[in-house]
Amino acid sequence: ADGAMTDVEIRLATQRDVPGLTALESRYLIGNLDPAQRENGFMSVLHPPHWWARVIEGGGVHVAVTDDVVAGFMVVIPPPDPTETGLPAVLKTMLDLTETLEMNRRPIASQRFCVHGPVCIAEEVRGRGLYSAFHEVTRLAYRDRFDLGVLFVAADNPRSLHTTTTKLGARSLAVFEADGKPFHFLAFEWEPRVPELSLG
Repeated sequence: ADGAMTDVEIRLATQRDVPGLTALESRYLIGNLDPAQRENGFMSVLHPPHWWARVIEGGGVHVAVTDDVVAGFMVVIPPPDPTETGLPAVLKTMLDLTETLEMNRRPIASQRFCVHGPVCIAEEVRGRGLYSAFHEVTRLAYRDRFDLGVLFVAADNPRSLHTTTTKLGARSLAVFEADGKPFHFLAFEWEPRVPELSLG
């Protein structure tokens, strides 16, 4: 319903949002949730404030804000340099896989791709179409820069896997291991292709 989103604003993040972003990510970090809570999805990686500051500077973070509180975020960034120090092992492995995994019969690394995520929505505002609204806003913001998005989801996080496949249209192209844990490598097209009509 249209009224469901009236008190939630989606906008580009600013540096003032960093404390709210780190607090929300920490709240849903896997180690901070009990097993029952994890069934509703969880965060696998906690990013430090300086990481948030850098990706905000690059225009890669959208936030959902209600009553001046960060209630959700969606990150879309160009692929980082795999040799960058401090890169989480899961991200480094995912970037390595873009060299061999294919979309549209070409290696992902040879195409204009972004890293999609992390994404987090506070339980207080879930079930109101926020993920889809985030995706529409970011699709319009980044579709001229990127053709594909890639992301990872922990294999034991079925809720997040379901969300990314149904709402992003992402497909799992491989399962890989990082830090001893299995993850899905997923990819999607920012602008889904319309099959070309055969005029023959």
